[in-house]
Amino acid sequence: MIRAYAPLVGLTLARSWPPADPVAVFAPGPHERSLTGDDLELAEYRAMSAAAASLIDEALDAGSPRAVVAVDVPEAVFADAAPVVPGVVLAAAVLDPLRVASIHIDDPEGFAQLPRARDEAAAALTGSDLLWFSSAEVDQLIELLAQLGADDGLDG
Repeated sequence: MIRAYAPLVGLTLARSWPPADPVAVFAPGPHERSLTGDDLELAEYRAMSAAAASLIDEALDAGSPRAVVAVDVPEAVFADAAPVVPGVVLAAAVLDPLRVASIHIDDPEGFAQLPRARDEAAAALTGSDLLWFSSAEVDQLIELLAQLGADDGLDG
């Protein structure tokens, strides 16, 4: 199994967890997966950061925080994975909720206070860290994200 990072808009996560179809997943490249200790941790952080960065425009369009799901996927998923940035590859996989390690989201309060100018908002998201939630908190996180969507009039 390989630790991968699936980028989802928070409201999408709240409405359709777990996704039935394959989603994009980012992971350390083959060389980086052979690393250990702090080096492997840094490679995984780069993959998570690439996943979060890939979601900026979609999150701004939806008016909903970014959510990055850390999940273990079969190694075969990355057999022909394409590099997206140095040391990070991209593939598609169906997410198994039993294999979720954690979920990382933008601070909802911080997201709500982003600058109105799109370039400034994107820059703020690029420089922000994501909050960490354990896999045991997925249901509570989904409720929070659904409530944020309802509060913001995003309920469709």
